[in-house]
Amino acid sequence: MFKRIVFSSFLTLATALSFADVAGGEQPAPQVESSSSVALSSSAVVVSSSSEEPEGPKHREVPVRYWVNGDSVELDAIFVKIENDTVYLKKPTEAELRHIEHLTDKKAVALQESNGQEVEQVEDENEEVDLTKPAAEIIMTDAIKDSMAAQSDTTKAEAAPVDDGSDDDLETALQKEDKRVKMEEIAKMEQEIREREIQDSIAAAKKNPYIKIYRFALKRLYNLEDDVMIDLSLSNYFVPEKKVVEETIELYPPGNANLLVVSEPEACSLYVNGIPLKQVAPDTIRNIKPGKYTISVMKVLKDVEWWGSAVVRINADSLNKVTIPVLRPSTRLTLNSNPEAAEVYVGEAPSLNKMPHYMTDMIVDNVKPQVKTTVYFRKVGYRDTSVTMEIKPYMPNLVYVDMTPVLDDLEFIEDQNAFNKERGQRRIGRGLLWSSIVPIIAGGVMWYLAERDWSKAADKKHAYERLSAFDSDDTRQMVKDNHDLNDSGDTKCGVAIGLGALGFGLLTAGIILAF
Repeated sequence: MFKRIVFSSFLTLATALSFADVAGGEQPAPQVESSSSVALSSSAVVVSSSSEEPEGPKHREVPVRYWVNGDSVELDAIFVKIENDTVYLKKPTEAELRHIEHLTDKKAVALQESNGQEVEQVEDENEEVDLTKPAAEIIMTDAIKDSMAAQSDTTKAEAAPVDDGSDDDLETALQKEDKRVKMEEIAKMEQEIREREIQDSIAAAKKNPYIKIYRFALKRLYNLEDDVMIDLSLSNYFVPEKKVVEETIELYPPGNANLLVVSEPEACSLYVNGIPLKQVAPDTIRNIKPGKYTISVMKVLKDVEWWGSAVVRINADSLNKVTIPVLRPSTRLTLNSNPEAAEVYVGEAPSLNKMPHYMTDMIVDNVKPQVKTTVYFRKVGYRDTSVTMEIKPYMPNLVYVDMTPVLDDLEFIEDQNAFNKERGQRRIGRGLLWSSIVPIIAGGVMWYLAERDWSKAADKKHAYERLSAFDSDDTRQMVKDNHDLNDSGDTKCGVAIGLGALGFGLLTAGIILAF
């Protein structure tokens, strides 16, 4: 019995010494982890020191989907910023993951609706994810996952049935008791190590929560919240905060005037300067500012739009009424400007050799449809204005511009007047060029007739010279005809020379003025 007690004591002492060696060998591991956490914290300090700058524009963190070169899948993250060619990302929390899923589902629903597909209604479809609530979960690092797995294994082992040793002798009972005490001490120490690892991992993640990627190592970086691609060519960038601006859209300038619009036929949609109103004629356009407007009416007849338009000057102190009939569908160009009598050039800019195609206000019928054309407006005392538009077939194609007046730039106005003067001279020159054609051609015709009279006079002369030996009435008549034809030819020759000189004079003057 004594031998058994001595043997059990010796076994217990050996077990304790071996456990101490094991515990002593396992203790440096937390020091290594803490050193890594120190390194992480030092890098976090660098980041925080770089962020200690004067306050600039506020920025926000947005959910993104990024793709690294060499990877086959895209990953979700939270974009923080791009600084010094480094992209700073964060792992999304559970709430942020729900927000990303909500954005993805919303985009998929919009795509289905655009394709005309039926979309199943989800109860929480419009539920917005509150990202301001703090995340209650622990940051799941690899060390935490391993510790939790080991803890679950230990819990299962502890849950196994325990042998109380009632059927063993004293020596076996002492061995089992020593083993149980040793296992409890080992489990307690492992629990402490796991808790320390979890705390160190959480502290390290809080000090340096960023995923750092070199920006040129990324293939793409897509902003899920704003539905745009982040430009990876930027070395320093962050997503600015959204500025909520309440925009009030005014269909027409507000004022104290009213306009009664009557259409023929009735029940036509109303338009003011091409902007549709939620009104149907006959109706009154109320509280509009006095001035000049283009009022249009439209009615769909036999699946075709019939349009009618009129330029109306609205006064504040009188009854304003306009009756507009719809016209048969045709491609028209409705040109209106403020002020009126502005020069209009369609498809080409004003130049010295180009005269205006039209003058406002007017409606041009039977215009050729064009996908894209530019309409230029010009008037002395106002800035030149251009409008790029599409001339749609069977539409009124309204063009209305408010030209900006030139107030104090006298030199600009003088240049415009000089332009008009030189263009007028060129117009006169072109007129002289065209008018020179008539006298030149007439002079040529007169010269031809003169040549023909001279030729006939020569024939008469040859005829009476052959009969000169005989004096007769025929001979005397041929001599008379010869003189008459020579005189007629000389007269026509003089007229031809005069017309030719006039034509060449007009041609010379036209060339000088036109060029």
